[in-house]
Amino acid sequence: MEILEKKQERFLILVVDRDNDIGKKTGVKTPIIGKENNLDAAKNLALADPEESDANAMFGAIKLYEELVSKHGKENVEVATIAGSEKGGYWADEKIRHELDEVLKSAPSSACILISDGVADEFVFPIISSKLPIVSVKRVIVKQSESIEHTWLLLGRYIKMAIFDTKYSKVFLGIPGLLLIFIGILYILGLMNLPILLLIIGIALLIRGFGIDNSIATRFRMLSKFISSHPLVQLRIFGAISSLIILLVGIYSGYIGVSLALPKNVQLPSLSEDFYYWLGMFPILAGHFILGGIDLVFIGLLLVVLTYGIYYIILKNIKFWRTVQAIVTLIWLWALLKRVGMVLSDTSSATVFSPHVGMLLTIGLLGIPALTITFIVTRYMRKVYASYFKKTK
Repeated sequence: MEILEKKQERFLILVVDRDNDIGKKTGVKTPIIGKENNLDAAKNLALADPEESDANAMFGAIKLYEELVSKHGKENVEVATIAGSEKGGYWADEKIRHELDEVLKSAPSSACILISDGVADEFVFPIISSKLPIVSVKRVIVKQSESIEHTWLLLGRYIKMAIFDTKYSKVFLGIPGLLLIFIGILYILGLMNLPILLLIIGIALLIRGFGIDNSIATRFRMLSKFISSHPLVQLRIFGAISSLIILLVGIYSGYIGVSLALPKNVQLPSLSEDFYYWLGMFPILAGHFILGGIDLVFIGLLLVVLTYGIYYIILKNIKFWRTVQAIVTLIWLWALLKRVGMVLSDTSSATVFSPHVGMLLTIGLLGIPALTITFIVTRYMRKVYASYFKKTK
């Protein structure tokens, strides 16, 4: 800390207790002027609250007072403590201004050295600097008290914003309020229990934590943009949505096939009770799942490929030939998986000489040359119709 030395310059070492802790905790009236008065007040405040940062600031001011007295003389240095109000705001600042005027009448000064705990600096600087120049600031910090007080100050502001500011209150109060109303309705209907409550809270935290709500909102905005765009884009959207619905129905149909294949009126063991039982049942259930859903799954995939084929042929995009290859591949896979399902679902026919296994091997072997011929023909046709399919994007 550097202090400009000037002849006959009078320094005021000033401690500002903006929230008037000294008055509340000790009953001492402010302003407090002079070393002895400040020392007594600081001792009383420290005894009343050993963790009070303002007491440490007062002791720091007295120590600095003694250092400056030895350098500039007792007649050119004074120490004082002023306080604001526990109400804060305007009332605190106005009280500080009046008490500073009293101090300056009793001890006229040309420069101020502010002793601070670092919390209220931004509030008291304008008040003091309007009366006399602040030539130095010394912060008296005990361990992490500054960080702690700043944290509590910010926390108080955020809590106030969360309660009274509509922009934030609808998030911090509105959403929890809706959740409590929903839980109350479920409780009245007799549907609420701890697992359901935990499930609701878990889903809410999962959606917000991973940003799923923002992702869904973005997808809807993109979807609305696409829907209002070119008809060909609408065609692709229609194909994708229809295909997805058919695929889901196909998966559900496979599940129905599995449920119908399970033994009826028989108590089935759990997986932990008889692992090998379910291991043996797995191929049979997988076969019934394939038979139950493969047709609809194939139709869903074929629909989206056909949609893209129409899209590419209208745009004269060379990728049309890829859709032709994909259609042939899908037909081969459908026939192959259909036979796989038949073999797995009927273990009695799962022999090398059974018709199902023979047909499976035939389809598998014939599919390889069929796919090879398809790829050769489509490459040839791409060259023949190269003048039509000019666009690649």
